[in-house]
Amino acid sequence: MTQPNLDERLRGILRFVVESHVMSAEPVGSQYVRVAYHLSISPATIRGAMQRLEEEGLLDHPHTSAGRVPTEAGYRYYVDILMEPEPLPPATRRAVDAAFESGDPRSEDDLDATASRVLAKTSHQLALVALRPWVDQEIERVDLVALEDGVILLALGERGARVGTAIWRPEGRFDAALVLRAGRWIGERLPLRNATGFATLRRTALETASSDIVGIITDALDRGAKLLDSLRQPAVRIEGAENIAAQPEFRSADRLRGLVSLLAEREPLTRALGRFVDSGSARIAIGRENGEGAMRSCSLVGTGIAVGSLRGSLGVMGPVRMPYRRLVSLVSYIGERLAGCT
Repeated sequence: MTQPNLDERLRGILRFVVESHVMSAEPVGSQYVRVAYHLSISPATIRGAMQRLEEEGLLDHPHTSAGRVPTEAGYRYYVDILMEPEPLPPATRRAVDAAFESGDPRSEDDLDATASRVLAKTSHQLALVALRPWVDQEIERVDLVALEDGVILLALGERGARVGTAIWRPEGRFDAALVLRAGRWIGERLPLRNATGFATLRRTALETASSDIVGIITDALDRGAKLLDSLRQPAVRIEGAENIAAQPEFRSADRLRGLVSLLAEREPLTRALGRFVDSGSARIAIGRENGEGAMRSCSLVGTGIAVGSLRGSLGVMGPVRMPYRRLVSLVSYIGERLAGCT
């Protein structure tokens, strides 16, 4: 994304508006900026700067107020260019350290619970933590079964007995014998380790499998790759729902209803948090960058984590109006502290 070219004054005014809005949750006026930040320029000059920032799409002007609020683009400019992470207060650091020192570093459940609890308590946001085994087991069993009404059942079995299933109704009709042959064709080419293995085998099927079963095989491998991803997606542990529900942005019935649905379904949260798995440092996803629906009203500050044989991500979610300076430092420190629990 190409950022607008702002001079020093415009950058300063934008930073003042963002940080004031984060603290107050109210539109920010020129007189407030002048007094709060001890500026020697006139309110008219500040209003002119705000107007320019609005024209650049970085501020918005609510029709019921003389003040401005940052847009998603304004927050993105602030985060990418203007923001400096805030040092973690010693008291917060001590609280985080004490929480991890009191837990059992060998227990995955205890790590999840400790990290999510301390993250919610110290961030005052919704805490999200997801961990899974670093080494995935091979898929050593694939079964295809023809059910009634043209439906096909797919079952994947990992070494270690974890099994996932999916059903679908393919185009056309396939009798049980063809479905069984397609399953045997795949079974003879096992094991498969990951979604890439499924994709490679799918290309092989297109080149070598019999024309009467190639459609079933490619369908099964496509669905198997998606099923494998879902099997290996760690469940998200959530703490601090009351923190995000108490934010002014979620006080309307519609916004609160969307938030409740999001917390109940969890799949969008899992998907959004999963984007941080390969991140070596805290990153920020703002508004629409997180997806559709209720996720568009939220921001995520997250980081990838590796703990012994476990891999995953953790982060905090709140409204787009979040104290990013503080949260980036907090998420980074808790991620580092969690990684030390080996």
